[in-house]
Amino acid sequence: MKTPGYAIGVMAAALAAVCWSMGGALVRLTDGIDAWQIIFYRSLTVVVCMGIWIGVTHGNRSLEVFRRAGLNAVIAGMAVAIAGLTFILALFYTTVAQAIFMTGLDPFMSAMLGFWILRERIPSITWIAMLFALAGMAIILYGNSGGQGSAIGTLLAVYSAFAFSCYAVLLRWGQNTEMSVALIWNALLLIAASLVVVLYPTGLRETAGWQDLDIGFYNLFICIVMGAVQLTLGLMLFTLGSKSVPAAQLSLIALIEPTLSPLWAWLVAKELPPVLTFVGGAVILGAIVLQTLVGTRARGSGSPAQSRLSKQIIVDATGHQAHARKHWVGVPHKPRIGPRA
Repeated sequence: MKTPGYAIGVMAAALAAVCWSMGGALVRLTDGIDAWQIIFYRSLTVVVCMGIWIGVTHGNRSLEVFRRAGLNAVIAGMAVAIAGLTFILALFYTTVAQAIFMTGLDPFMSAMLGFWILRERIPSITWIAMLFALAGMAIILYGNSGGQGSAIGTLLAVYSAFAFSCYAVLLRWGQNTEMSVALIWNALLLIAASLVVVLYPTGLRETAGWQDLDIGFYNLFICIVMGAVQLTLGLMLFTLGSKSVPAAQLSLIALIEPTLSPLWAWLVAKELPPVLTFVGGAVILGAIVLQTLVGTRARGSGSPAQSRLSKQIIVDATGHQAHARKHWVGVPHKPRIGPRA
């Protein structure tokens, strides 16, 4: 797949976050089923959709696509699956507002991981935008501070943010391969985890057994929509955006999800959130727009710092010189894991 330009990458990541933000509203449309049943059928839909997509686009080379994506795609899939699972578990121990606030840490963690692993330098405007976005999340938290969360709930939410940051960085690392393969590994892990919770007594549900897999045609339709649109389309768009947008900015753009989620819940389920939720959301969106406008102008200006060729010596973990490669400043060199396209 051809690498998109920066503006297209930002647009793809933003549309991905819009898709993800519909999750809460779609859950509200279900009738009498819980999160684990939703996760199972939603993830099953992702496997089917992605299997068809990869089969149609790559044909006889489908297995080769999996092989070339390699361990990086497996770990990326596990990272985003763990991010989702730990966020759900966090909701058992802390308030929704506090759990969502912790997602504001995503860009900062991605910035540190991106600099450490990919040598992606973070412009000053990105740091400013991230701080404004975190302030917006704090406003949302203050407006929804209806209860106190436990320490374990906070830690789970932080770990969820860390896992998502790892996912964003791994997408950047493997941008020369078909990283949509990671979506299948993500879905398979979630299917296995949700099946265990639904079929066996774990304390996370009141009942357990095969009968709980019968959710009815209406609920099944909603889960299929979630799997096909909210997850598959959203994650594919985010994967596309990762080809040209640095990891920290990816995670910053992803904050559109918690910003728009209350809006969809209001429109679909008539759940009117506190006014400060909209105020905080406006601050977050403003920060993202500011970063996007400045970032697009900087990349389009053709400044000498961006167009100058330089050499970067890549040093492996043992401290020995691995190889040197000429590349454009601002486009990180990606370490290699196994065969690459």
